[in-house]
Amino acid sequence: MPVLKQAELVIAGRSDLFLLEHRIFNLSSFIITLFSLQGMIINYAIGLNIVTVWLAFIGFLFSSLVFYISRIKSWFSPAIVFAYTIATILVLGGMHFYNGGSYGPIIYLFIMLLNIYMLITHRAHQIAIYILMSATVLTLLLLEYYMPDMVTHYNSRTERLLDHITSIMYSMFFTTVIIRIFKNTYDKDRALIIQQNNELEEAYVATTQKSEYIESLIMEIHHRVKNNLQVISSLMLLQSQKVEDDSARDALEEGRNRVGAIALVHQMLYMDNELAKVNIQEYLNALSGTIAKSYGYSENNLQAEVLTNDYIMDINIAIPLGLIVNELVYNSFKHAFANIAHPVVRVILDKKNEDTIVLTVSDNGIGINNSDTGMNPASFGMKLVSILVKQLRGVMSIRQKEGTIISVEFKKIIDES
Repeated sequence: MPVLKQAELVIAGRSDLFLLEHRIFNLSSFIITLFSLQGMIINYAIGLNIVTVWLAFIGFLFSSLVFYISRIKSWFSPAIVFAYTIATILVLGGMHFYNGGSYGPIIYLFIMLLNIYMLITHRAHQIAIYILMSATVLTLLLLEYYMPDMVTHYNSRTERLLDHITSIMYSMFFTTVIIRIFKNTYDKDRALIIQQNNELEEAYVATTQKSEYIESLIMEIHHRVKNNLQVISSLMLLQSQKVEDDSARDALEEGRNRVGAIALVHQMLYMDNELAKVNIQEYLNALSGTIAKSYGYSENNLQAEVLTNDYIMDINIAIPLGLIVNELVYNSFKHAFANIAHPVVRVILDKKNEDTIVLTVSDNGIGINNSDTGMNPASFGMKLVSILVKQLRGVMSIRQKEGTIISVEFKKIIDES
């Protein structure tokens, strides 16, 4: 058995260097070469027409050339397969009439070779090969029927029997070898696929377990960050209660609000079982209520509305966006509502186009000219807003129309490159 495997390897070629179709073609051309040589000798020995001997010799030469081109030179293409098919048709077609016609084995050889060619031919060319071979067989049978004198019959039953035995034994051997190669390759590929599938399943299970572990760690991190920020907020509250200076107390309160805006993001992340995405509608609603209450207003004084369908935003956008809203709303509540009976701040998040989001914070206050303390670019709050707008790769504009309207345009996806 090792000798046969080694012979197969030498004749057909290594599987890592030749495709399955190429290997079958190499083996087929080699076996046909041997069969042609054998047929030439046997046809002569059993006394068949001398033309069959010469046709077998031509088949031997052509098959040898094809084997050299395919195996030694490693050339394999549909053109070579078609050329070999046509050469086979010419040799076997001629031999059909000098080898007993339909009483001989040539038709069966055509059928056997058709099966082999269907294995090695590209799917796009299989129909063409089938039509070519079928048309040849049909033409041979019709010519024999209408022109029986073209057929050279066997000289005896013994001669016919020997010819059939030779062809049948060759066909069985040839078909067995081809199927064996095909089956071995199929078994190897199937075993490899099963092994790779098992490895992928194991990798998937391991990855899933790691992913769940990482997710639980991230959720725990969000929870701890939120708790730590609340501790910081509580410390700042305690500190503000001991500070007598109003400016210092206001600064601590502003800091608490900023810490609260960040803590709210992390609270929503672990409560919603999200790793890095925030529902911006829920976030702005919760933030708005918290801001309004912290400055002594009700939720009716602060309206938050998201008009875009992109409710889910990355944490890298949600945190600076929340801090911007916190600062701008704080400025409105602190500076814009002197002598205003029904103060209202509106926060609107809308989509300008497919890539751009617009945040608008507007109030019905007294306007910038009379409240420039909060809108002074030199103030810490506006400096912070400018920094956050740059972080979002955005642009801020301020205008006055029955109050103050501040707009910030930014990309919904921040390019980190």
